[in-house]
Amino acid sequence: MLIKNLWRRRTRTLLTALGVAIGVAAVITLSAFGVGLADGFQSVMSSAEADLTVGQKDAMMLLFSSVDAEVGDELKEIRGVRAVAGTVVGFVQLVDSPYFVVMGEDPRGFAMTRYRLTAGGPITGRYQMLLGHIAARNFGKTVGDTFHLSGSRYRIVGIYETGVNLEDGGGVIGLRDAQSAFDKRDKVTYFALQVESPAQAETVRAEIEERWQDLTVVRTGEATRSDQFLDMYRSMGLYIGLFAALVGGLGMMNTTLMSVLERTREIGVLRALGWSRWRVVRMILGESLLLAGLGGLLGVGLGLGLIRLAQTVPAVEPMLADRLTPELLLQSMGLALVLGLVGSLYPAWRAAQMAPIEAMRYEGGAGSSMGNWATWWSRRAITRGPLRALLRRPARTTVTVAGIGLGVGFVVAIMGLVDGMVASFNTLTGAGQADLIAQQAGASDISFSEIDERVAVRLRSRPEVKSVSRILLAFPAVGDLPFFFVFGLDSQEPYIQHYRIREGRLPLRSGEIALGRFGAANLEKGLGETLRLSGTGYTIVGIYENGSTYEDSGGLLLLKDAQILANKTRKVSLLSIQLDDPARAAELAPALEAAFPELMVTRAEGYTERAQDFKTTRLVFNTLIGVTMFVGGVVKTNAMLMSVFERTQEIGVLRALGWSQRRVITMVLAEAIALGVFSAGVGSVIGVGLNSAIQFFPGYSQMLTPLYTPLTFIQVLGLAVALGSLGGLYPAWRAAKLQPIEALRYE
Repeated sequence: MLIKNLWRRRTRTLLTALGVAIGVAAVITLSAFGVGLADGFQSVMSSAEADLTVGQKDAMMLLFSSVDAEVGDELKEIRGVRAVAGTVVGFVQLVDSPYFVVMGEDPRGFAMTRYRLTAGGPITGRYQMLLGHIAARNFGKTVGDTFHLSGSRYRIVGIYETGVNLEDGGGVIGLRDAQSAFDKRDKVTYFALQVESPAQAETVRAEIEERWQDLTVVRTGEATRSDQFLDMYRSMGLYIGLFAALVGGLGMMNTTLMSVLERTREIGVLRALGWSRWRVVRMILGESLLLAGLGGLLGVGLGLGLIRLAQTVPAVEPMLADRLTPELLLQSMGLALVLGLVGSLYPAWRAAQMAPIEAMRYEGGAGSSMGNWATWWSRRAITRGPLRALLRRPARTTVTVAGIGLGVGFVVAIMGLVDGMVASFNTLTGAGQADLIAQQAGASDISFSEIDERVAVRLRSRPEVKSVSRILLAFPAVGDLPFFFVFGLDSQEPYIQHYRIREGRLPLRSGEIALGRFGAANLEKGLGETLRLSGTGYTIVGIYENGSTYEDSGGLLLLKDAQILANKTRKVSLLSIQLDDPARAAELAPALEAAFPELMVTRAEGYTERAQDFKTTRLVFNTLIGVTMFVGGVVKTNAMLMSVFERTQEIGVLRALGWSQRRVITMVLAEAIALGVFSAGVGSVIGVGLNSAIQFFPGYSQMLTPLYTPLTFIQVLGLAVALGSLGGLYPAWRAAKLQPIEALRYE
């Protein structure tokens, strides 16, 4: 009976199952990205062959660690240490791979055993390279070919496999080559240690941390601060995918509710024949769970298909999980069934409350479930037009608007956050009257950008350049804060002049720090107090507020102190360039970039348009917007199709009275567009509310500050109207094709 009831409305059943399926597929696909990135970073930051990992103390993540290479020789002398291997980790932006990971390893070190060769042989000399099997396939390379990396040519001597996509989508070069390529002479990212016996691990660990106050030691498999960020990546897909799934779930509620309304007389007959209320509830719940199960299975298949499709894109494949766990697939199916159960509760309750006699008298089409005010409004205030049809079924309209509005709200929240991030960073890069901003060419993220200070000296000698300010970004771990940015500046260079001091003064001597207003509030610190970063105490001499959340959530050190903190001697992250003639900025940016191939030079206000990290952020968020709105489109089509089914006789009467097909199409499309406009309004409120909820999470609230412009809401309204138009096309066509005689006979 359950299958028969669903089969009676095959199109509606298919659309509902499709809505749930897309939500489930979104959870699976996005989780594959999150798990892939987390597992990849975790593998890069650790070595299964090591017992201990030694890195820079209080680095936000081990990827940002920097340790003097000479420490390795001293580590070898510690009693109980059997072997030491230094590793340099770098991320390079390539044409077909924006996050190409390069591991610099000692060719004779034990860490090389993790790279299982499938072709060729090991690295035996300079400018040789092992290429991961995914990268080899995507770039069309094999043993003996040449690979260009950071301005140098490497000969591929072997193809390897580790089982981690991020690593298998990258490459391995010799340690000395990596130090040269990433300008980390005499530095490594971390050391991997093997001990003589497991019993000696804690003793070795204690001795290292006692001798080197700026180093930290982690045992293999031990939880670290980095795990918090990796867990964020792992759960990211699940949480974000839930929005798409919830939209599909509300669509299911809409379908189930419509099914109950449509079958009111049938349910009345069943109740008159002796069916109990609980039996009616079980029937409705059973249909909904069956439909949800169908959608869940379809979603699992669709999700796996999307992952396989994504794996054909070279830039994406390394960031995907190499396998999906049974737990994730079970969670996805469980989510679908929960949505089916929750979505059917109200319709099942409504069906159970029907009195047999009243239900058997039900004629359909004009009832209202929201009370007399809605009926009065629809009959008197709006006697014609699309709103009347929507308000005739306010319960169904409310559920539809809530479902589509949730999707629209997610879009508004994302657009607000992205616009806020871009505006805040543009405020930062444009500060200090900067005309141009320079970053290391090929850096896949600003956090990996490293520029030799001597480049700034060469830039200053250019006749068109007025001044150059050096900027170093460091990311120390501070307390429980998820984000804390340290900016290192020279007090004699122009960029520092944009700092607006609210209390105290700017740092003038080594050992002093100024905190941003948000940073001081989050740390509960004030003037004269001491803030410890990576084992060093800094006296707080000022509180500033610049208007950029990145700066106001962190602190300001003198450049030399920041370089010591980050262990980046004579290195900076960005160069702020002032020109004698600012009007020539667009002209001079490519000229300077050509003269300095190690730099990416762009206009200050256009930096975020070229920076790879912002490009990636936009791509990910635009994909999420597309998925969410597609689910919303399915829900909209379903809702309008149900409206047409419900009003078949009414449409037959209108056609019999002379209404043309075009007029019927116009009526249905107008209702769909009106529904879209309502959803845009509700979604805007939901989106602003979602972002407002971030304010309850200290440390995140300042970094995720949304920005809304009139254009944001205009775009959302346009998107909702377009969604309404597309979602109404098939139902409008179906309504127009109804023959008057057949429609009047419809039961």
